[in-house]
Amino acid sequence: MQDLFHKIKLFINKIQYRDFSVALKQDLTKWQHSKESLWAKSLALKNQTEIITNHQIETLQETYNEVLKDQPLKAITNSSIHKHLEQLRTLPIYKDYEEKRNEHKKAIRSLLIKLPSIQETRNKVITMHTVEAYTFMERVDLLKKSYITHSHKQSLLASSYQNAYDFFEGGHPDRTIQQFNGLFENLSEKIKDWNKHYIDQELRNNQHFFNNIDGKSLDHQQRVAIVTDEDSNLILAGAGSGKTLTISGKVKYLIERKGIKPEEILLISFTKKAAGEMHERIAKKLGVEIDVKTFHKLGLEIISEAGNEKPDIEDSMDAVLHTFFKEQMHKHKNYIHKLMHFFGVYLKIPKDISDFNTLGEYHEYHKNLDFETLKGKAHKQQEHVKQSTDQLAAQKKTYQGETVKSLEEFIIANFLYLNGISYTYEKPYEYLTGNQQYRQYKPDFYLDDYGLYLEHFGIDENMRAPHLSAIEEERYLEDLKWKRELHKENETRLLETYSYYNREGILLEELERMLKEEGVVFQPIDSKKLFSQIFDHLNNTYFQDLKKLVKTFITLFKSSGYGAEDFQTLEKQNKRNLSLFMRKRNEIFFSLVKPIYHYYEKSLASKNAIDFNDMINRATSIIEETKPQFPYKYIIVDEYQDISQSRFHLINAIRKQTGAKVMCVGDDWQSIYRFAGSDIELFTNFEAYFGDHELLRIEKTYRNSQQLIDTAGQFVMKNPSQYKKNLRSDKTNETPIRMFLFKNRQIIQRLEDILDEVVAAKGTNQTIMLLGRNNYDILIFEKSPDFYAQHKSGKVTYKKYPNLSIQFLSVHKSKGLEADYVILLNAKNGKTGFPNKIEDDPVLEWVLQTKDQFLFSEERRLFYTAITRTQNSTYILVPEKSPSSFVKELKEEYNIAYETGGHVAEETLKCPRCHSGDLTIRNDSFVGCSNYPQCGYTINDVSVLEHQKKCSRCGGFMAKRKNKSGEYFYGCSNYPLCSQTENIE
Repeated sequence: MQDLFHKIKLFINKIQYRDFSVALKQDLTKWQHSKESLWAKSLALKNQTEIITNHQIETLQETYNEVLKDQPLKAITNSSIHKHLEQLRTLPIYKDYEEKRNEHKKAIRSLLIKLPSIQETRNKVITMHTVEAYTFMERVDLLKKSYITHSHKQSLLASSYQNAYDFFEGGHPDRTIQQFNGLFENLSEKIKDWNKHYIDQELRNNQHFFNNIDGKSLDHQQRVAIVTDEDSNLILAGAGSGKTLTISGKVKYLIERKGIKPEEILLISFTKKAAGEMHERIAKKLGVEIDVKTFHKLGLEIISEAGNEKPDIEDSMDAVLHTFFKEQMHKHKNYIHKLMHFFGVYLKIPKDISDFNTLGEYHEYHKNLDFETLKGKAHKQQEHVKQSTDQLAAQKKTYQGETVKSLEEFIIANFLYLNGISYTYEKPYEYLTGNQQYRQYKPDFYLDDYGLYLEHFGIDENMRAPHLSAIEEERYLEDLKWKRELHKENETRLLETYSYYNREGILLEELERMLKEEGVVFQPIDSKKLFSQIFDHLNNTYFQDLKKLVKTFITLFKSSGYGAEDFQTLEKQNKRNLSLFMRKRNEIFFSLVKPIYHYYEKSLASKNAIDFNDMINRATSIIEETKPQFPYKYIIVDEYQDISQSRFHLINAIRKQTGAKVMCVGDDWQSIYRFAGSDIELFTNFEAYFGDHELLRIEKTYRNSQQLIDTAGQFVMKNPSQYKKNLRSDKTNETPIRMFLFKNRQIIQRLEDILDEVVAAKGTNQTIMLLGRNNYDILIFEKSPDFYAQHKSGKVTYKKYPNLSIQFLSVHKSKGLEADYVILLNAKNGKTGFPNKIEDDPVLEWVLQTKDQFLFSEERRLFYTAITRTQNSTYILVPEKSPSSFVKELKEEYNIAYETGGHVAEETLKCPRCHSGDLTIRNDSFVGCSNYPQCGYTINDVSVLEHQKKCSRCGGFMAKRKNKSGEYFYGCSNYPLCSQTENIE
């Protein structure tokens, strides 16, 4: 045997053993390629997007069955190898070859066996995705016949269709599948095109229908708003743009053209009166019987059906507040102490000069705030109590009490008074200082028991006054330096506080620290005694602002769904407030409002009653918990800008329960009911609450002229958080807004001038709407013999023209109404003027969704509402001494001149320090700023008003002066800081 192997080895060496090995490897490679080829073809079948046919499978089976029949070493052609094949098969190399060859054959057989299964599995997947693609195309064809909503779009983007798109993305010979791929890839744009086509088609098909809605032909935007049928629709409607007509047209369109039943439409308006008017128009004028509900009625119906009885709804917060302040607050520990501190120190918020663009804006913000201190009020009240009722009226006219010049001084004065620190305001300095350059020095405060002077300086941390012009800053700092040197020279003690303390919220803390370091003893006064002096049965007006703020806070608190436990959350969040002043202010306010809230809730419970917010919240809970059945397919909300959080949650609960489509119609420019719970965030951030929606506009006004809406629109759009609109009108009026100046009681004379002008031009067959910022503005007629005003109805009769229709309304009550002419009575810059300065308190931001940082934002919208009630012109009566900042804005930015006595009023010189006040003659001896006492700019020469000549160097005024030779020349009013002179020609 060994001899045989030896011979074979010798033989192999001779025939080149290496060739035999190569031949074996080549044969194995062929089998490897066959296996891999079949595996690749199997994989291709698994990825095939067309149906796998039986012919494909049979062809593969035939081909590879032939491969399996191939004999070993069939490809070897070397004859000497074949001659010794038997011996070669006994070698180990051959055995390895056989094992690998058999593995390849086994793998090929296994793949061949799996082919039918691959065919079956893959064809099922192909069929499934093909069905999805075809179903998608069928759904699209069906949906294209109507408006494709966002929910429809989402259903077309479902994962099954997405999977089909991904499956066929590489291409497919089927034309339908090719169309499917193209549509799915560009679905959003395609839906826009299809919806546009649908809307155009609806407008054409319903042209005759829209030509006569209540005898009127709808404009294009109104028609588009009606036929657009998105899941959620927000209709921006400008003032006088036919909002009610559009809603009426929508209801008629749904019922008569789309087959929707009246009971399948939930139409909601906010007031009973508005709901009645809407029903009158739709049911009686259009012949479409539909129930128009208020939120009050809707909530009651839901609660009644769930509990089989209607709850008692109380509107008693005003009465509860009155009772609490009169009878209950004494029972709460330290309540009066906190109340007096809030009223005296924290009710008004001192804004830093850096928060304003100009010193004038700063003064406008603070002007006419009540700066009478607690000390002044208490002293005055003591005097009041001593007087009879008749004497009291006269006393109010003459006795002013102690009034300071700025809000920061007001806070300091009240802080001192509340802590029992005796002081005198602006007491003349104990040494004479009056000379040609300076008047007698009167420091801000003198602490009588300690011989301490306290000055509050309007400077920043760098001891600068950047809010002033260069020359005015220099003058102010020189004055500051002079005061310091006076105290140093006379060895009197001076304490200083600064405006930047206010900005950093540490004014009172720094003041307290300095006073204690000087040995000042704090002895808090008897708060109950002070309260009884100020808040007695004769005069409780001092606390009306606070009561109104508390009422609004509780209303918004409950409207947002908050309960008693949420006070703790607010208190915790407040501790992170960066401003120490605001942190303490909020802390005190929460401690004041919390017991009132609990008392109010107990009052309701004792009567087994609920208030409006309770009713809405309870109705919402019933829907969420019991899921009652509603028939609604459409929800239409009128005056949506007045929506509150609680009302939104009710509507949203019904929407989720029914899947109804929502159409909200309103004007964010007329959102004016925050005190009643309205939250403009629900309008301006509509998508956050209703999701993807269609934003539509109704911008053609049928009430106002183009000139009026241009001015009013620019005025209200200054707030960047509101929607921009492009209002248009076919009406023209070159003088749509006119402003008449008056002095004191001349307001009646100016009103008569306006009425005479209207009657002379148009006759007595006109409607006149008199608007007041407050209900009590109607009191201007009390002592007028020519006018008779009925306070309850608001009807006003003018004896000269008794047939002239004159109606007084507050601006809030005028919303939605119109008249031939509008006369705005209260255009005063004051706490209760226009803008009303007690409406935008930042504490309300705790119960609103977002902060509206724009100054007097709601008051601006209210003013817009007022001036757009007219079909012709709006007249504004402007007090000469304290014109509203809104009125000044109209004058300065829109070139609307003041009129007086039938003529355009002469322009006045602006104060060079604050750039807002007018320079006027005071005491017949000097010129002062109309923003006094906030702005103390003065000139000792009244001739500057006659010459009106500006200094070319510093911007001061050139006053007429006489030199030593008796010759006159012009010298700068800022002398000696500015020595500019000019010759008199």
